[in-house]
Amino acid sequence: MIHRRNPISMRLTTITARPVHRLTGLVRGHPVVTAVTAAVLVVVLSLTALLTGGGSTQPRAANVSRNFRACLLVSPAGATDARLSQASWQGMQDAARSGRVNAQRFPAPTIDVKAALPYFNGAVQHHCELIVTVGTVGTVGTGMKPATEAAARANPHQEFVIIGATSARPRISAITAPDDPAKAQAGKKLADKVSAFIAARH
Repeated sequence: MIHRRNPISMRLTTITARPVHRLTGLVRGHPVVTAVTAAVLVVVLSLTALLTGGGSTQPRAANVSRNFRACLLVSPAGATDARLSQASWQGMQDAARSGRVNAQRFPAPTIDVKAALPYFNGAVQHHCELIVTVGTVGTVGTGMKPATEAAARANPHQEFVIIGATSARPRISAITAPDDPAKAQAGKKLADKVSAFIAARH
């Protein structure tokens, strides 16, 4: 990185340098005048540092607005679905550590198709490029699969992925769920799958 000198600093240095040399010549041998001059110099140098910023560069915050945005819709499902959601969220956080992914989690207090649609639409409006849900586990028709398919019909350009279910709808991908998500190793494997899935899309 090339550091360029602040033009204001250069001008102030030039302006203050000449008077300083003249004062130094005048006050030699005069202790009282020397003390007063020293105080004046401290004030001048302090003002110079204040106006020029001391030559230091200002810290810049990382711009994450252009990151790939992945969002998890968490529903009040059973214990198995809750474990899958937890493992999926861990995988999303792992992907976010790359610095190129924003992972967010949104509550969806219902799995009813019609009632859940506004929550999906909210995630779409938040510019979630990938919406993650937990689909059918156990009995057919449970989980967020029906609501996810309805959201895909309403938002044909949105990308979804369902954990633990498959769908024939376009733009809905699937990630296989472990047979026993309660096991720690199974949860870790699912998290790794979710993280790899997201990494392949940004």
